[in-house]
Amino acid sequence: MLILLVVLITSYFIGEWKYVYYICGGFSFINLVLALAYFLDSLILGNKGPMSSHRKKRKVGRVEESKRFISIAIPNILAVLVYLVV
Repeated sequence: MLILLVVLITSYFIGEWKYVYYICGGFSFINLVLALAYFLDSLILGNKGPMSSHRKKRKVGRVEESKRFISIAIPNILAVLVYLVV
């Protein structure tokens, strides 16, 4: 949300709204790729995958981490969709 707010304020003062598309779109794409990677790691490989650590107990599972990345990406995706519609 902080990146989205900074980009919106900067775009407002500069007058170039295309930065919302480029920065927020890129940031949400990275978050969606990370969410997909964590989800596939937990789905296919379980906790023994290459992205897992050697700790025996995990406080947060891979599926919860992928949900966190998706929840970070949603406001940025909405901002990009609003930019494209308007």
